[in-house]
Amino acid sequence: MLAGLSAVGMMSVTIAEQTVRPAGRFVQDIRVRGRVQTQFGYSDVSNDEGSSDYSTFEVRRARIGIRGNFENNFRAQAEANVVPGSNLSMRSAYVEWREHKAANVKVGFDKPFTSIEENTSSASILTVERTLLSNTVAAVGPTNGLAVHGDLGTFFYGAGVYTGENNTNTANESVNYMTNLMVGLNLDGMVSEGSRLRIRGAYLNHDDENSNSSFEDVYAIGFHFAQGGFDLRAEYMLGDNDGTETSGFYIMPSLMLSDKLQGVARYEMSESDSATGLRAASRYARRVDILEEGDTQRGDEHWALYLGVNYYLNGDGNKLMFGVEFAELDNTSAGTLESTSVYGAWRMLF
Repeated sequence: MLAGLSAVGMMSVTIAEQTVRPAGRFVQDIRVRGRVQTQFGYSDVSNDEGSSDYSTFEVRRARIGIRGNFENNFRAQAEANVVPGSNLSMRSAYVEWREHKAANVKVGFDKPFTSIEENTSSASILTVERTLLSNTVAAVGPTNGLAVHGDLGTFFYGAGVYTGENNTNTANESVNYMTNLMVGLNLDGMVSEGSRLRIRGAYLNHDDENSNSSFEDVYAIGFHFAQGGFDLRAEYMLGDNDGTETSGFYIMPSLMLSDKLQGVARYEMSESDSATGLRAASRYARRVDILEEGDTQRGDEHWALYLGVNYYLNGDGNKLMFGVEFAELDNTSAGTLESTSVYGAWRMLF
């Protein structure tokens, strides 16, 4: 248990009355950080073969990590996934030079710049699960690379080059790279004081079939507007493989109904040139066992409507989330796959 922090000569951290001193003399501070997100899910699903349901309690995410800030505006972070029953894996591991606001340089293992929704922390998303569209097109996941991002006032950007692989390069084989660019406009000055208006576009490219990305080219453009207790986010995404495209959009308004209670709605629609380009959501419609023969969970058109409420006990640091989502996946091998999913979540940061 973290009991205290003192600075006598070098910084020291006291844990259970034992003192740990960083080896580096230029360490400014070290922080232990993490999150625990528990979740309940229920799905009722039907298609031409019949209907069934699925329900579960799970630890959706559990992460523990450490972040250190150093002299001359350097930062290092390492964070691991520690979900019970899953293999230990890294979520992020990087070093970053933050001397200049216009050009922060990051080297290591982290997410590239893709969609707004994908790059929004799981601690801050307004729905229990991200859209099927974002998970299909933009969820590249963390990977190794070099990235530069900066804030130039009205203009902000991010650019990176990534290996497209987790952390292993096979001997005698060349490394395949992903390239990534994000540009955005901060238009807060065009709206009333305290409001927010941002427009952002991103592009990612790779030519390696073993890359983290499912598409050779990924495009995303979206905006975020907030004023008072009202918030509106919308985004269009497209993934392309040699002319075979999967694309769609979502729109998500939300409103603070009180100091702690928030109402959220989200509508999404997507389509694919491939007859099997879209797959039912892994949480939880895909887990319902209604299959007879073949894969009936893939189709080419999808829509979903999410309605929910969030109760903030202490901001994103401690909140309860409840939601219901109605969805249809069309043109599967067993007709239309219809699902109703109910979610409950308790999410905490430390």
